[in-house]
Amino acid sequence: MHQYRLGADVLEGSPAEKDLAVLVDNKFPTRQQCALVAKEANGQQAYSRPSQGFSILCDQSKGAHRDAEIPWQVFQVGPKAGGILEALGFRKGGEAEGEHVVPAALGAGLEAKVRSAGVTRGFFGVTENGNWTHSPHWCWDASVGTHATILFTKEPYSQDALHGRSAILRCEVAEPANVAFEWLQNGLPIQDTEQRFKEGSNLQFIAIDRHRDTGEFQCVARNVLTGEEARTANASFNIKWLETGSVLLRQPTSTAEIQPSSTVVLRCHIDGHPRPTWQWFRDSIPIPDDRDTYAISNKERTLTLRSASPNDNGLYYCCARSAIGFVCSHDNFTLNIIDESFPQPVIIPQDLIVTKNEEAMFDCQFTAVPPPTQEWLFEDTPITNRSSPVSPCMPRTIVFANGSLLITQVRARSTGVYKCVGRGQRGKPAVLEATLRLAEIEDMAPFSPKVFTANQGHRVACVAPRGIPPPQVWWERDQKQVPTAGRVYQEAEQLIFTSITETDAGTYTCHAANKAGEKKQELSITVATVPKWVEMPKDSQLEESKPGYLHCLSKASLKPTVTWYRNGVSISEDSRFEISENGTLRINNVEVYDGTMYKCVSSTPAGSIEGYARVHVLEKLKFTPPPQPLQCMEFDKEVTVSCSATGREKPTIQWTKTDGSSLPSHVSHNAGVLSFRKVSRSDSGNYTCIASNSPQGEIRATVQLVVAVYVTFKLEPEPTTVYQGHTAMFQCQAEGDPMPHIQWKGKDKILDPGKLLPRIQIMPNGSLVIYDVTTEDSGKYTCIAGNSCNIKHREAFLYVVDKPAVEEDEGPSSHTPYKMIQTIGLSVGAAVAYIIIVLGLMFYCKKRRKAKRLKKHPEGEEPEMECLNGGAFLQNGQTTDEIQEEVALTNLGSSSGASKRHSTADKMHFPRSNLQTITTLGRGEFGEVFLAKAKGVEDGEDEALVLVKSLQTRDEQLQLDFRREAEMFGKLNHANVVRLLGLCREAEPHYMVLEYVDLGDLKQFLRISKSKDESLKPQPLSTKHKVSICTQVALGMEHLSNGRFVHRDLAARNCLVSAQRQVKVSALSLSKDVYNSEYYHFRQAWIPLRWMPPEAVLEDEFSTKSDVWSFGVLMWEVFTHGEMPYSLLADDEVLAGLQSGKTKLLQPEGCPSRLAKLMQRCWAPSPKDRPSFGELATTLGDSPADSKA
Repeated sequence: MHQYRLGADVLEGSPAEKDLAVLVDNKFPTRQQCALVAKEANGQQAYSRPSQGFSILCDQSKGAHRDAEIPWQVFQVGPKAGGILEALGFRKGGEAEGEHVVPAALGAGLEAKVRSAGVTRGFFGVTENGNWTHSPHWCWDASVGTHATILFTKEPYSQDALHGRSAILRCEVAEPANVAFEWLQNGLPIQDTEQRFKEGSNLQFIAIDRHRDTGEFQCVARNVLTGEEARTANASFNIKWLETGSVLLRQPTSTAEIQPSSTVVLRCHIDGHPRPTWQWFRDSIPIPDDRDTYAISNKERTLTLRSASPNDNGLYYCCARSAIGFVCSHDNFTLNIIDESFPQPVIIPQDLIVTKNEEAMFDCQFTAVPPPTQEWLFEDTPITNRSSPVSPCMPRTIVFANGSLLITQVRARSTGVYKCVGRGQRGKPAVLEATLRLAEIEDMAPFSPKVFTANQGHRVACVAPRGIPPPQVWWERDQKQVPTAGRVYQEAEQLIFTSITETDAGTYTCHAANKAGEKKQELSITVATVPKWVEMPKDSQLEESKPGYLHCLSKASLKPTVTWYRNGVSISEDSRFEISENGTLRINNVEVYDGTMYKCVSSTPAGSIEGYARVHVLEKLKFTPPPQPLQCMEFDKEVTVSCSATGREKPTIQWTKTDGSSLPSHVSHNAGVLSFRKVSRSDSGNYTCIASNSPQGEIRATVQLVVAVYVTFKLEPEPTTVYQGHTAMFQCQAEGDPMPHIQWKGKDKILDPGKLLPRIQIMPNGSLVIYDVTTEDSGKYTCIAGNSCNIKHREAFLYVVDKPAVEEDEGPSSHTPYKMIQTIGLSVGAAVAYIIIVLGLMFYCKKRRKAKRLKKHPEGEEPEMECLNGGAFLQNGQTTDEIQEEVALTNLGSSSGASKRHSTADKMHFPRSNLQTITTLGRGEFGEVFLAKAKGVEDGEDEALVLVKSLQTRDEQLQLDFRREAEMFGKLNHANVVRLLGLCREAEPHYMVLEYVDLGDLKQFLRISKSKDESLKPQPLSTKHKVSICTQVALGMEHLSNGRFVHRDLAARNCLVSAQRQVKVSALSLSKDVYNSEYYHFRQAWIPLRWMPPEAVLEDEFSTKSDVWSFGVLMWEVFTHGEMPYSLLADDEVLAGLQSGKTKLLQPEGCPSRLAKLMQRCWAPSPKDRPSFGELATTLGDSPADSKA
């Protein structure tokens, strides 16, 4: 048992002057899980240890508690001790429930300090003056500490490395957010240099140094928020190297003591790791280990001459070989045992380095009795006093009488080893060698420009180029050498700034020079400072539809980079904005939704500053949207015509007759709505809507109202069965004012009278006649009747059958044709009768349900109640059924002459030139969404107000989603779903043209209905109005789901509402600005988090049942008048609530309990437990709703 003591500061703020003592038992079980659990016991805190399924084997300090092996054990401590434990960082756990106890662990600060002491598990207790003040002690295992949240995914490991080569030590954690990394060498922090620096969380070595990079390296990861710290295991380099050295005389101590027949020991100072093998040479000839003349010791790296004689004279050197490479000694030993008859060197030639064309002189002299002869060899060829006969260009060599050798005009071919040979009467010739080399220097590697942060220390290394001899390196600035001391100085090859300032910026030159010449390389240093404000962004008032400017002017030593953000989203790539070089933001055309918060960030490598500005948009006085210039009213019906406008102040809206006459008594106007109680013929004419306020004056819009009798059928086509080759006829007559025009469509093609086959005729009375029918004529035929105000159609099927063969002989078979006709007639009649019965039952049930509702709600209530209970909604004088029929006709007109093979895009093509932009509504994932006037998009109307969605993204997934959305709306045909009116795909960006209605999106409508401003609020919403809205959305979504489509973003903001309270499901998805706060960035996508079920958010599983969940939230929006779901929670809290299943929306005030229960069913955790849209529509349609909200 070992004891470690930590100082009083470990108590983390506890006033008690006590230590935390740690008892560490090396035999502590590795499976042990020890924790602290707080529990009330007689008013005192009890700290317990759970067994977690096996016995606790912690020894309680030698007898403090003898029952240490009991699986469950409770220790009683007083309140004072409990307070100390809490001050130490112990956290309380939960209450004990049987064998299940919520574990607690050491606090983050305490755990970090305990880990740094090298303690991984043991006992803990409080001591005072060396004595345990509280018993028992608490056991702890670092492997289960709840605070040990830093988990290394990559740790440094010991590895081989080559001296002078690059290497890297890696360190990564599972959750790098808020984690800072530091590297230690032998326990001390490592400072970044050019050769060794931290890159990300790793430690990078440009060139391993066997002296500098030895020792233990350790990575430290520290959470900057919690203070938690974790360390990796130590790692080191096994640095492999091989370094040349000299040959030195080891015995005797000096050359003067060498005598004939004496022992001479030479030592090779080449060394390396791993240990190399050595080899000895004399005069370039390997020396064998013969144990007689020579003895070689690899261990000692020595060569022993047992009895040296003049015959052993010569140049001795050694070489070494290892896995790293092969090197030889650079400073060798010449043995020269003096014997008068042996040649002895007097002057030894030295190695020379010269420049090209320079002369070289080798001096060499020998002495002997009698005097020796002397000669020079080059490449083992004797040198004479003449030029080479082979090449006159060969430099001239001169051997002087004193033995010196002169080489004139040294060239590359002159370089090499020269030998000076002395020959006496006795003994071996004495050979001395010298090397001649040309001086050279290579080019220097260029520097990349450096940007340094002001007021910090920096250094730059200049690597000397390769050269012979090694070049000398120094730094200069402005042609003056940088001093070797001061704030800016050079040390060896490094340029060092102790604290760099702006004045240090400029060009520095690194020089390298030797005998061959001088090289230099310039380094540009820029000193970056933190930007300072010249003009900060300020709150501004910008006028709508005009350019607006926000200034962000700053200065620094480097030109700052300016980035603008709008609602936290970068706007650098938005084409509506321009950022000038000085940082000013220009909004090219200010829109209403530009009124929000903007942030400017000015940054340099030294840091950044940011400023904020709120933009208030001064709205222009305008109609929203402009009233349609031509509108129809159905004769003898109740009709309303809406006109709305906005401005800097809420405008007053009035209706007048354009000719100045007063409005009839049965016509009234309130809050922009012109109401006709019962339309008469005299109501036709021009009416003017006037919107005015005091600061902006007034604007006018003229609307021509046409009174018409809508189309009705007098005679409808009926299903017809005829024999092949006979004549078929469909009758169709309609009436209305203006008189309707009749057109036929057969088998999905418009039948153009001018292009029909001769056997097909359209009669003046509207009947369709087909002569000599064939089986190819079978199919659906549609009679379309329309005038300038509305359109209707009726369908009938043509069945063509083969005529039975006629038998020649008489008898029972002669009646076969008649029986066949009778059989066909009976079959068709039975089918028709069945259809009539089904339709009759449906009509009867509908009338009965309507009658029951009318009993519950007598006349005198709001007219919207009729809409809710099955009556027809009015939209500019058209019923819901008629709108559906108009959709059908629009589709027919757009596909005139097209075949089945044509795609939706071909059928729905609409000329871009026929669009006139009115105003931008906002921006979504695809691009901008705007209102426009479309010419000829609706049959019978010159212009129509439409919603246009543009595709301005290059993202392939978003482009696919855009096509899918167009396909969805193109295939849907329902009164409560917007229609796809056209596609513009002849150029980019592509446009999707959708139906739009006059009051805009449902979210704004709900908010306005809650407003206390009576001039703005159209009419109060009753509960039945709210139920009507929900019912219509459910019907639209039922149609959408029956088409096997999933909406994925159903919400009030994505539904449109008309002045007649007709609701249509749409998909504006203004996620980038107007409704940016209702979207959440999650997994690289913007999602409507508060409207989505858990399986869609967490598992990306979308279905009709996920739309049902969103519909429940939409119902909640309707009954809260457009409030934000979970408005008191942040997005992260909503996400956590969806993951845990604990977040629920409360029942809205004034919402009937039956409807609240229906919402809860929509939010069932399991998708299969949620109702279908058909069930929702039926339940809402049957719901009594008569209270005011």
